[in-house]
Amino acid sequence: MTFSKRIFCIFLCLTALLSLSAAVSAQEETTLTAGEFTYTILEDDSICVTGYLGSSTDVELPSQIEGKDVVTIGSEIFWYNKEITSVTIPDSVEYIGKRAFQGCTGLTEIKLPESVHEIGDACFLGCSSLTKINVPANLVYVGAFAFDETPWVTQFDGCSSIILGGRVFYKYLADEDKVVIPEGVVCISDNAFDGKSLSFVKIPDTVAFIGDYAFYNCKNLKEIKLPSEVYYIGENSIGMLAGANEPKASKDFVVYAHEGTLGAGYAESGGITLKSTEEVTEPESLPEAEVCVPTAEIRDVKESSESAGLSQGAVVTIVLSLVGCAVVIGGITVASHFYEEKRKKENKNLKKKKK
Repeated sequence: MTFSKRIFCIFLCLTALLSLSAAVSAQEETTLTAGEFTYTILEDDSICVTGYLGSSTDVELPSQIEGKDVVTIGSEIFWYNKEITSVTIPDSVEYIGKRAFQGCTGLTEIKLPESVHEIGDACFLGCSSLTKINVPANLVYVGAFAFDETPWVTQFDGCSSIILGGRVFYKYLADEDKVVIPEGVVCISDNAFDGKSLSFVKIPDTVAFIGDYAFYNCKNLKEIKLPSEVYYIGENSIGMLAGANEPKASKDFVVYAHEGTLGAGYAESGGITLKSTEEVTEPESLPEAEVCVPTAEIRDVKESSESAGLSQGAVVTIVLSLVGCAVVIGGITVASHFYEEKRKKENKNLKKKKK
């Protein structure tokens, strides 16, 4: 079987198992109520829970409402609710919206089901008691500042990177001038390298998503090579510096990308110099890609797609959850499908705003 056929077969199998686009479908305007929750019905007939009306400190979200699966936890559903201490999320949930748990200072632990693929911007920002989170192996997107200002994220102090589930490069913590991102990473989160002093970064071909402001205001970074299979490049993510009133293009910045790819289109639309990938010259000496960094006792990480739960004092950067080449290829394919659907949704929303 040829490589292209293997890719196609894996794509069919995985997309049949993972319905990623449903979680980011546009919501209907009508808000309904079921018990302690408000909700809307999405275009694919699944449920987005939009609000919590109860007063319990231990909240259990329903897996179904009116016989329809709860797929999405809406934005700001528990925003600054300081009373809740625990939330049970059903296995049906795939998407958790922006600021869903922001400022929930009483929340101490959260168990994310394996079904979760996307965590929105600032989702757990400011959860000052949150010390334990498990990271789903199928996670392919984490928004900006999602775990900032939590005790859990401080476990990474002293590490160079926060890499979640082996797939999501959430944030670069060190200040070295050269960085090699590990193979298997599919997402570079929003603001991951914002303001860092790096002069060279090596991005693996597995990366399918580069978030907004990912490499913003990296003043010493003058060039970058982009993978051919990048499906999303965010706003001001590459070759942009902070200006007096708005971002400005970095002078003489170069993007190395294949013609006809999204990377080439990004360079051309932003007036950035585009060169062939064959012209790239890497530094003679590069650091090793950081794959696993423990803060204390190393946990056993199984060679499966099981979740790698993290608690204080455990492994903080997960060993890549790969089972041979098939999962590597499959992971890229699923991520590509996910980001393509995400881009379609954002384009659709943009058209609505223009009307």
